[in-house]
Amino acid sequence: MSEPVRVSMISLGCPKNLVDSEVLLGHAARDGLLIAQNVEDSDVAVINTCGFIDSAKEESIDTILEVAELKKQGKLRGIVVVGCLSQRYGDDLRKELPEVDAILGLSDYSKVPQLLRHIARGGDERFVASTQGGSLKDARSDASRLVLTPKSYAYLRIGEGCDHVCTFCAIPSIRGKQRSKPIEVLVEEARGLARGGVKELVLVAEDSTAYGMDWSGRQRRLADLLVALGEVDGIEWIRVLYAYPHTVSSKITEQLRDNPKVVPYLDIPIQHISGPMLRAMKRGVSSEQVRGILDRLRSEVPGIAVRSTYIVGFPGETEADFEELLGLTEDYRFERLGVFPYSDEEGTPAHTIEAERVTEEVVEERVEAIMLASRRIIEERNLALVGQRAKVLVDGAVDPRALEGRPELAGARSIGRTFADAPEIDCSVFLETEHPSGTFVEATIRAVDGYDLVAEVDAS
Repeated sequence: MSEPVRVSMISLGCPKNLVDSEVLLGHAARDGLLIAQNVEDSDVAVINTCGFIDSAKEESIDTILEVAELKKQGKLRGIVVVGCLSQRYGDDLRKELPEVDAILGLSDYSKVPQLLRHIARGGDERFVASTQGGSLKDARSDASRLVLTPKSYAYLRIGEGCDHVCTFCAIPSIRGKQRSKPIEVLVEEARGLARGGVKELVLVAEDSTAYGMDWSGRQRRLADLLVALGEVDGIEWIRVLYAYPHTVSSKITEQLRDNPKVVPYLDIPIQHISGPMLRAMKRGVSSEQVRGILDRLRSEVPGIAVRSTYIVGFPGETEADFEELLGLTEDYRFERLGVFPYSDEEGTPAHTIEAERVTEEVVEERVEAIMLASRRIIEERNLALVGQRAKVLVDGAVDPRALEGRPELAGARSIGRTFADAPEIDCSVFLETEHPSGTFVEATIRAVDGYDLVAEVDAS
């Protein structure tokens, strides 16, 4: 018998991409392929790419070229590229990257193990496949995926695609129209994750608040889903990412406030607050509506942690537009905030918009100004937490590289998060004692290191 094929995965981009990677690896493992942690230890490397903005595309291309160099050196037999970049630019990639053995867009990855085995065993026929639309099939559960996150959390993809027409965004052209999974399918998947020890579900979609509209007569069903997921034994935290501003209903805020498993945290990317910018972006919401929902979150969900994102430097953004955005940052004091420079994406309406372009230098200055304001706000909030107790979900052991140049963190053994922190994107809590991933501990905050907290676990 021939030796088993070894497969490695490099997953780039957003959590939704990571779920795709986990699904693909789940098919591979179930088909008898071995999963290698490192590219150098594999026969075939799979690269799941991101094609959303320029920096993500550059990272994807650089990664492909680095892995291609390993192939030239004889350290692996094949390369497969999947995901958003190959969905968007598949024809170009096939022309420019002959060293890649297969290029797939967003597709049903159940047939990929056959392809990987074919490449690993010297198949000389270059494979080409691309399926327009998306990787989500109606009523299909991803419960058999090979979860790559720590036991503390896993992403639950509740939908795919987007029906909005934001002028800056290429996602609808890449992933298609919005489609959501039925509630019973997601509950089944959540139960499977809980049986594997997962404690937190992080709900992701291009637009989480549009959940269910495609199969329930245009009714939004996120609140109903939160109720159902809250009944899954073993799951203790449920977190919602990617809510669309004017579609956060009172039913959703009720769940954020009253459901003991739904953490009082909401990721609500507003992108801008200036009326002219919101109209140019075709966000479908006014400045007054955005301010109204933000204020409503504070009043209807006491103690909520609100995360948002901005786009700075959109074509036509004036100094007055920017000052209004900076003012919102100072006034609203988001608990968490991400700021991104506008990326001019071909194929989007904004790419050809007739408006004055903001210079790169000015964009950088505006991003820095908002990030400085946000950092000061977060640090002030963190300092106010010193001496207070907090419930912390442990993600695992501390990577020693995270401690370099940070003397305040010396001696930290475990890393975790409070309810106010989504994994991978928000702040962390460093603990001086060891605790397994997926453990909840009560800890007292004793110090602050920038965005992060240092805490001591309370004696039991």
